[in-house]
Amino acid sequence: MTRTYEEAKAALLESVTSGTPETVTLENAQGRILAQSITARFDIPEAAKCAIDGYTFAFDSIKEYPATLKIIGESRAGGATPPAVGPQEAVFTMTGALVPQGADTAVRIEDVKVEGDTVTIFKAPKKGDLINPKGDEVTKGQEVLAPGTMLDAKTVALLANLGYYQVRVYPKVRVGIVVTGDEVREPWEERESAGVRNSNHYILRGLLAPFAEIRYYGIVQDEPEKMIPLFDAALRENDLLLSSGGASKGKYDFTKTIAEALGLTIHFTHTNIRPGRPLIFGTREGQRFLGLPGYPAALMVNALAFLLPSVRKMAGLNDYENRTLTAIAEEPLRSKTGRIDFVRVRLHSEAGRLYAKSAGSQQTSNFLTLAQSDALAMIDAEHGSAEAGDVVTVWPL
Repeated sequence: MTRTYEEAKAALLESVTSGTPETVTLENAQGRILAQSITARFDIPEAAKCAIDGYTFAFDSIKEYPATLKIIGESRAGGATPPAVGPQEAVFTMTGALVPQGADTAVRIEDVKVEGDTVTIFKAPKKGDLINPKGDEVTKGQEVLAPGTMLDAKTVALLANLGYYQVRVYPKVRVGIVVTGDEVREPWEERESAGVRNSNHYILRGLLAPFAEIRYYGIVQDEPEKMIPLFDAALRENDLLLSSGGASKGKYDFTKTIAEALGLTIHFTHTNIRPGRPLIFGTREGQRFLGLPGYPAALMVNALAFLLPSVRKMAGLNDYENRTLTAIAEEPLRSKTGRIDFVRVRLHSEAGRLYAKSAGSQQTSNFLTLAQSDALAMIDAEHGSAEAGDVVTVWPL
């Protein structure tokens, strides 16, 4: 049951929904995704503030420069309300301090001369210089963060600045990972010439960690009597179960058989991408299963193309699609019509343009070139090979 890239991606995205929001404090908010609209509870600044250490005064009260004004007091950040200024008067006003009533312009302390209780301004400023008016940054009731925004250091700090300490966020996606294959060994296990190392667990964990709570079920041998109960329990315990290996049609490729034995509705078993054509997607009573291929390069391409956008959407992220750039092919990038090829490339810029060239071997079995590449060049099914000079879409890695 083969689906195109677009069909398979749409099927996955349509099947996923976000979990029930929960409330967290700012200490636990970074990396989470907002489930509420954040609006300003007050103007920022709440009153006109001075942008520098200097002197504030009424611009229209000065008719010519140099001008000598009487210093009638000071205003410091967090201090008492400063005295109002009249004509030919000034207040020493510090950074972030309230602008006195009647004042509308400021000059830096290094640009004036102070003698006793007077200050001389030599050069005329512009009216309103170095003053942050009330509500200049944000006005009360204005939306500043939309639902579906991922919170990082700067947006968590913004929440604090807006007076929010508790916010509603979406729960992280519960993702289970099972690695299949008699030949697979963990990195710490004794090396065997016929075996391969379990890198797939680390690919999936690395990609999904920002959005998911990951439960790793270990390596299971290619024996249905062991796989069925493990897969069944893992499906029930997670929002999404992932397996690697056994997704093709070999003698010991049991993933599709296991999925059917567990009563999953199989939506597709293959797509038209390379590397990684085998990909099994099934659902059962709100449970989701994705059977990924075993070759690490094929698994990673599938994870980027299908899995990561789906998990981002499940996590509540608005901007869940992969980000792309355009580059100029520096050399031919080989592909075949009728399939989408993800070519491993290195990128470099020259004269303001981005160029892509092959990172080396494009064999599905070769993961090193993917690990050492900068991006995947996506060659569409209708295009065939991209020739030198062609513009291609690339997915930065």
